Amino acid sequence: MDETEKTFALRKPVKIGEDLTYASLTLREPTAGEIEKAATATTNVGVVINLISLVAKVPRKAIEGLCKRDLQEAGDFLEGFRLDVQPSGETDSQM
Repeated sequence: MDETEKTFALRKPVKIGEDLTYASLTLREPTAGEIEKAATATTNVGVVINLISLVAKVPRKAIEGLCKRDLQEAGDFLEGFRLDVQPSGETDSQM
């Protein structure tokens, strides 16, 4: 694994339904398409949730269940690859 990929052990595993539990997430550098899809959210947190879900290839519902610290850690990792992407409906005065 290189610096463009990282596996995070979740502090609080997320359970979906009876049989599916996520105890870790593996993230990597997002693709341009994933960044574009993530940007369809209407809030900054929504963009982060979408991007983590897309990159880790886990359902959005699982990412919605992350504790704040796990969400922050995963978001911080992806922030290292950041483009200035804003949620839908917001504008960038510098564009």
